[in-house]
Amino acid sequence: MKRIVWACTAALLLAALTGCSCSVSGDAPDASGQSSKMENTVFCRIADGAENGELLLAALNGGSEIYRLTVGDMPVTVDGKAAEARALSDGMEVTVTYTGGVQESYPIDLGDVSALDASTPVGGSYYDLCGFYLKVLEDLWNADPGLNSGIKYVGVDLSQAPGNLTDSEKAAIAWRFGELHSCTPLLGTYDELAEQGYIDRDRLYWEDGILFSISAADAAGEIFSLPVLKFDAQKWRSGDGADFFNDCTAVWPEFGTWTGYSVGSRAIS
Repeated sequence: MKRIVWACTAALLLAALTGCSCSVSGDAPDASGQSSKMENTVFCRIADGAENGELLLAALNGGSEIYRLTVGDMPVTVDGKAAEARALSDGMEVTVTYTGGVQESYPIDLGDVSALDASTPVGGSYYDLCGFYLKVLEDLWNADPGLNSGIKYVGVDLSQAPGNLTDSEKAAIAWRFGELHSCTPLLGTYDELAEQGYIDRDRLYWEDGILFSISAADAAGEIFSLPVLKFDAQKWRSGDGADFFNDCTAVWPEFGTWTGYSVGSRAIS
């Protein structure tokens, strides 16, 4: 039977939360014996949404949790100073303080958020790999669009993507990409998705989905002392229905984010 490789049910979410730095909040008595709200925090990276204040956050506690947060008029600080929501950028690290409960949803919703504290990485740069890989996936989506017809699943394989993505960042990328195209996201390799019954291994065909994958093409290096990503990217629907971006190269600007990249060659089958 088909099952989503990484989908979180309510029970799994609660189990995951018990092992992370955040906890389901409750009321605790103060010195007078009155009930008071407990403060809890989660430490995350902004994976997407800073431009409109609808944040998708990837936990930085070693887990795979992702969170959805609308900034609205909540208090925001950047590098310890009061700031407006528009000062936030994708890739920033943030600490979210909340006193409400944790909703059994995916992405996770936090109740009664009271503060958002953001920090700019050293050097003023945002190591925004999530945004960069979302761009690569979007470019693949738009290449040979006929392959996308009639799908309801997008498989995303980032297991070999360069850049040391965390499990939560991989989950955030897959979720956001699926959301953008109104498809159910599945995080897994070809073999994993075939074992789950999504891909027909015998016919070399995915009837109602496409697998997008990004993998390292070469060892990481430098150009003029700036980090470089070398990778291959592809989307696959069948043995004779695939699109490949080979020998891609992206150079990280000294002050900024991963943005553009070059494609060494392209192949279509």
